[in-house]
Amino acid sequence: MATPQKPVAAEDHQAVTTESALSGKPEYPGQTLGLVALVLSFFMQIPALILGILAWVWSNRAGVSNVPAKVAVAVSATLIVIGTLVLIGWIVLVASTIGQFGDMDGFGRMGPDFFS
Repeated sequence: MATPQKPVAAEDHQAVTTESALSGKPEYPGQTLGLVALVLSFFMQIPALILGILAWVWSNRAGVSNVPAKVAVAVSATLIVIGTLVLIGWIVLVASTIGQFGDMDGFGRMGPDFFS
């Protein structure tokens, strides 16, 4: 009752390119997404990192190098690391400043005779 299976032959995958309507240059998969990720990498790093990785993978599957996607991944990852270090430094600075004022016991003296 089982139907015979046909053997599957591997085919050579070629890069799928289409010509852009405005410039007439070939456009490869992930090219536009790579450019969008590159622009976003300066403003919103996490979405840009995700879009850059997606564009890079799509272009690699098509057999084409996508430089804007690679640059977007590098820029957004670098800015994420720098932002994290700045955030940690800011938290340490605020915590040490609050620690200096904690010894004054200002809230323990609050009450009617605070200003006298």
